[in-house]
Amino acid sequence: MRLLPEDGGVRVRNATMERGCLAVVGPKARQILAPISSVDLSSERFPWLAAQTAVVGLAPDVRMLRINFEGELGWELYHPIAFQQHLLDSILTAGREHGMRLVGYRAIESLRLEKSYPSVWHELNGEYSAWECGLDRFIALEKGDFVGREALLRQKRTGVARCLVTLQVEALEGREALGNEAVYRDGTLVGRVTSAGHAHFLGFNVALAMVASDAAHPGTQLEVTVFNEKVPALVIPNSPYDPTGERGRM
Repeated sequence: MRLLPEDGGVRVRNATMERGCLAVVGPKARQILAPISSVDLSSERFPWLAAQTAVVGLAPDVRMLRINFEGELGWELYHPIAFQQHLLDSILTAGREHGMRLVGYRAIESLRLEKSYPSVWHELNGEYSAWECGLDRFIALEKGDFVGREALLRQKRTGVARCLVTLQVEALEGREALGNEAVYRDGTLVGRVTSAGHAHFLGFNVALAMVASDAAHPGTQLEVTVFNEKVPALVIPNSPYDPTGERGRM
């Protein structure tokens, strides 16, 4: 609030009780949503990362974003909260013939880790910079002054001492890394796991970790402390599931 312009050009209000969000994600997401949406959901008319306002079922002013946390074709639907139950019922009815199912947070967490998507609080927080989190493509230093620009410029000149990587962690008798575990290289502490879970499609324990830059190259052998025991971990290329992002652009 203290950073708002004094001319009133930007205003902030709490809209928590006004809108909700439902996500419809998967290879049949377009088939499910198309019959109940007022807009054309084809990739030509509604491309990846686009946003449109639509009527979905009888719910008006639904802000549809073609983006999601799960790495598949899908939309997030930001809707007036008064229509939430109706919208959910409409989607479930439309999805019944396509075998659609409700999923929980743990399933979503597994999917986002398979895509190496950083999460707010886990990876995206005040502890790490945008350079360290690999967000280079979102940094526009030439656009003028903004909060943190000078710090980013300094770090660009000196280089980052740590960066975010994806790890394949060896399971230990069914015990797996869950987050906040220490990461070692040759017995020396080099970082920590920011989030982790079981990757059901890939079939192994996958983790995101912030480690020293010289330990961040794919193929680097590390160790992660799981239940007080060090287990082998391997730095692997980011987004081990669908690395080219074709699934979300179907």
